[in-house]
Amino acid sequence: MKSRLTTSLVALGVLTSLVTGQTPGVVTKLFKGPVSITNAQLSLIPQKAVPLKKRVRKNEESEREREIKGDNPAAQAVSSWPPFRTNLNGPGANRPIVRPGIEAEKNFIDRLPMFAVGASWGGPAGSESPWTPPDSTGDAGLTSVFAGANGRLKSYTRTGGTTAGSINADTDDFFSPLGANLGIVDPKIAFDRTTNRWFVAAITTDADPGNRVVVAWSSIEDINSPSNVWTMVSFIPGNGNLGFSDYDMLGVDQNGVYIGINLFLTAGGINTLVCAIPKANLLSGGSTPVTTFITCTGGAGMWSPQPCTNDDPSATSAFIVGVDNAVFSLLKARRITFTAPTTFTTSADLSITVPTTNFPRTVPIINGEFADALDDRLFYARVFRDQNGNSAVMTSHNIRTTTAGVASNTGPINGSRWYQLSNPFSGTPTLAQSGTSVDSTGSRFLWIPSIAMNRQGHAFLGGSIANATTSPGVGGTERLATDVAGLMTAPATYVAGSGNFNLLSGTERWGDYSVTTLDPRDGQSFWTFQEYVSSNNNWQVRVVKLLAPAPTVTTISPASVSQGFTGNLTVTGTQLFDGGSTFPDRLLATLGAGVTVNSITWNSSTQATVNVSVAEAATVGTRTVTLTNPDGQASSLTNGLSITQLVKNVTGSLTLSNYLGSSANLPFTIELRNATTNAVIQTVNLSGLGAGNTFAFTTTQLSGSYKLRVKAGKRFLGVVNNINLTLSGASGLSYTLTNGDVDGNNTVNNTDFTLLRAVWGSTGNGANDGADLNGDGTVGNLDFAILRANLGQSGQ
Repeated sequence: MKSRLTTSLVALGVLTSLVTGQTPGVVTKLFKGPVSITNAQLSLIPQKAVPLKKRVRKNEESEREREIKGDNPAAQAVSSWPPFRTNLNGPGANRPIVRPGIEAEKNFIDRLPMFAVGASWGGPAGSESPWTPPDSTGDAGLTSVFAGANGRLKSYTRTGGTTAGSINADTDDFFSPLGANLGIVDPKIAFDRTTNRWFVAAITTDADPGNRVVVAWSSIEDINSPSNVWTMVSFIPGNGNLGFSDYDMLGVDQNGVYIGINLFLTAGGINTLVCAIPKANLLSGGSTPVTTFITCTGGAGMWSPQPCTNDDPSATSAFIVGVDNAVFSLLKARRITFTAPTTFTTSADLSITVPTTNFPRTVPIINGEFADALDDRLFYARVFRDQNGNSAVMTSHNIRTTTAGVASNTGPINGSRWYQLSNPFSGTPTLAQSGTSVDSTGSRFLWIPSIAMNRQGHAFLGGSIANATTSPGVGGTERLATDVAGLMTAPATYVAGSGNFNLLSGTERWGDYSVTTLDPRDGQSFWTFQEYVSSNNNWQVRVVKLLAPAPTVTTISPASVSQGFTGNLTVTGTQLFDGGSTFPDRLLATLGAGVTVNSITWNSSTQATVNVSVAEAATVGTRTVTLTNPDGQASSLTNGLSITQLVKNVTGSLTLSNYLGSSANLPFTIELRNATTNAVIQTVNLSGLGAGNTFAFTTTQLSGSYKLRVKAGKRFLGVVNNINLTLSGASGLSYTLTNGDVDGNNTVNNTDFTLLRAVWGSTGNGANDGADLNGDGTVGNLDFAILRANLGQSGQ
């Protein structure tokens, strides 16, 4: 049990220190490397036998605890930030101050969990390792998932399967190119999106003082491939100070690989360090200096530094954060700036006041045992960005609290306190929001937490969960971007534990950290790597994928389009998302057969624009519209889109040669024909022409090449032209019809002459209509002249 001394700071100035300049570190050389081993070579190393007896405690884990810490007088005793309650002292101190939308002060959202388990499997286990606790670690890549624990590293497909090249290695075997029997512990794993490489860091226990930090990196993303090559180096941190390097923490960004270290000095006391390694030099196999910065020498300063992995390709500095070693309720941060090719410098300490904190208490677990909760150190920190490009650092730790989530050295329970820090790379980092996930009934402990935020702005905090009657399982809590700042759901169990756990006498050792991270394929899903009890006296790292709330599709506008339509549809709903072009998995839409999706533009969580092309031959009727988020969750709107028949307009004009009469009542026959076979596809009968002798009709035939035949009454020979139908039809067609066909057989010959002569001199329409070729109402010389001029001609 850690004790707490309630003293105040002499000077408030340490709370507001700002960057005054950049300070260079001390540069050291690599101890050994680079050396390499392939997955195939690694698989040939015989597996070590693991004794079934009680696993032993790591020798360096008897850490010198920080027994005394002061209070930060600027910190408020609240469970969340911004606080729900003000005026904590004096009149009205117990009166709740209600924020809009909040019925009363509480430390959690009164809502059932909305995140669903998408995948879950057991990773490295105590039965495979000679160490306890496991110290859960891992990360997810584009095709692979890598999980680690003290003594064991294992790789999987993204669904938990394994392949011929999958890694299942003792940590000493994995790092064997650096030396035999190094006693490799505390592995850390990070997937680097900027290079699609994997990085692994750990420490050796074969030498004390002067043990080494080891760093390995993959040659490719697919670490299940036998051809993947792991290259590795080792170095001794400490800037010449002798001691044992422990609690190594790993961060990777565009410029460097960063290792946080707690250095237990041989002469007594603890220094904390951050080691910066130029990433390009590592990957190229060139000369690789290691720059070391001391962040604390036993007084005020950063304890257990957490370098933040950052996948922003434009990053020029790294962000390091930890709790202050001298006082509670204060975070210390630094920026480490990179100057090519190998130079790093550090800022001064940046101080961030947070709501009151405390050391945690031991956790009661099943069978009358207790599990260690370490101290108030941060367990994981990482830079996350929302869809608008805003960067934030998310981190968490466990502290002892009241059931309302307020820090207390007599509180009955541990709460998982989390922080969202804004402005990590410019100006003064500030506390954007924080909260404390705690079981308000005091019955369940959520401890050793880690938190991540996705591109939507939703967050998930994972940890171990247990109480005196429940085997430790995987727990968690969550919040949506739209939730009130500082609040998360009450702790929930996502994977239940099974069995007793009493490996050691006294307080049971538990993992020193956990990892919760963001899926690099979609920017939406979470992966959490947590210790739990899988069977009696067997710890295991559980790999769990969490899916954010599924989308819903509510409306489509326009809700009806015709065949041949190309344009935008506006889809409205909830929890719609697209991570952008840097993520392989994107927002998708399907609208059934005959509808092609050209593009999707994500506008907001409630709206997306889908550009589609509807085939002309698409079946007329309704379609089910389905939108699938990058994480694979989908929502469908049945009969959301109606496809109507496409009707094309065909228009043109006719020149009726030698015709003086009105065409308004003249009958016309128009035939649309197959361009190849000349077969009639559609016949249109018109009772006359429009103004200017224009004609118009509609067709539902598909776009393409056709023949169009026009025949006007008996007088005119039929004419055939080739036309091209488009989505809008055909326009501007022009035909000249030859006069003289008295009998309407499409030929001007002697029969027409005989018929005309038989009715010579008659007037009016009626039976003599066909012989009145010029339409003046009389059959006479003018009509005879027309017939004679065109004698022998035939239509088409």
